[in-house]
Parts: sequence; structure tokens; C-alpha cells
Amino acid sequence: MYTKWSNTPAAGEEEEKEKPFVYSFCDSSFASERGNKSRHGYLFFVLGGLVSWQSCCSKRVVTSSTEAECHGLVEAGKEARWIREFLAELSLFTHIPSVTIYQDNQSAIRLVTGGVCHKRSKHFGIEFDALKEMQQEGEIDVIYKNTNDLPADMFTKNLPPSSFVRHRDTIMGERGRQREWA
Repeated sequence: MYTKWSNTPAAGEEEEKEKPFVYSFCDSSFASERGNKSRHGYLFFVLGGLVSWQSCCSKRVVTSSTEAECHGLVEAGKEARWIREFLAELSLFTHIPSVTIYQDNQSAIRLVTGGVCHKRSKHFGIEFDALKEMQQEGEIDVIYKNTNDLPADMFTKNLPPSSFVRHRDTIMGERGRQREWA
């Protein structure tokens, strides 16, 4: 039920790591849209194949980058729950493990994984509490990934061509590397 990372490790890096059964990359940009609204994006993979993605502007103005990332995580959490339920209905798998969501904001990760709310996060709302509950119950597992290795960046900000190509290749796997793109 696991696939291998398709990228070969650079010199000095660890051996190839196993990918989770279902995994996601999630990212947000803070106040980058008209009206100081934020944008979030995510990609979901099942057995290494892209099955779902989204990029959208938030419905309300948020007051910090951590809140923007948490809002993006809430939306990714909803999609993770739907994918798990869909896979369970197919009855093809005896066990659907937790969905790994890769995120680059360590403050948001700390809040989701059991961090204490403070004066800047106490207003995040009920949706965020539902996300924390999903983490506690093992439906999702939010893990840090460096922003340079997060393909969801493509959905939230302008990237230099080299970053765009690297993220595109991550999304498309071997097929993306074999084809010549203009």
C-alpha cells in the first residue's frame, strides 16, 4: 500500500522514503489577493497519483499568516475526510490510514497538533477545532515540509521558472520528466 518517492536523493541525503497511502501538500499566502484576502491551495495524492487539487481565495480577511495557513489546512482537512470516506465506500482497502498533510508553517502545525491557543489564535473558530479533532483522532497527520519542497506553492504565489518546473515534475511524476515542455 505504499509507493516510493520518485525523486532520487541528492548526494548526502537519506535513502528514498516511503510515501503515505494518501497524502497532501497544502499552502497559503497571506493578504495576497484583492481586498487583503488570502489564497490557499492543496493537492491530494492516492498511491502516488494526483486525485484532487484546489486553489481559491478565502472568503474573509485573516489577520496573520498562521491564520491563513490554518484556514488552508481546514479546507484540506475537509477534502481529506471526503477522500477517506470515498475510499472506504469503494471497499477496495481493508484499512485507510491517516492522510498525511504536508505544510510549511510551523506555527500552524503546532496549533493543529495540540498547541495551546493564545490571544492571536483564540478567534480561529469552530472549523479549526474540527481540524484539531481530526488530528487527535488520527484521520489526518500534519507534518512540516520545507516551503521549497511544497508543490502547493504553485497555487498561492508566483514562482521563478526553476521552482515551477520542479513542482510540476513532483506533481506529474516520471511522466512530467519524460516530456519536453516549451
